[in-house]
Amino acid sequence: MSLGALIAMSGGTGTLEEVSEVISLIGLELLDAPCILFNLNGFYDDLRALLNRMSDMGPSSPCRQRDIHFVHLLEEAANILVPLR
Repeated sequence: MSLGALIAMSGGTGTLEEVSEVISLIGLELLDAPCILFNLNGFYDDLRALLNRMSDMGPSSPCRQRDIHFVHLLEEAANILVPLR
């Protein structure tokens, strides 16, 4: 699937659904694009902890989560996107 990148701001259940779908596609190697979560004020800290736990317990792995990025500054997102040009 072709997609430049997903950049998610804090949001509700609809945003969570979209982020989950992109994370699944990345893990299945059906999407070659970064998923960037703008972690303003730690909004996505619990999601990050859950993904780490999934990796620690076996249902996921660092390889399957390779293109999932948590950023605190927009400049960090820009640095991830620059190599995509």
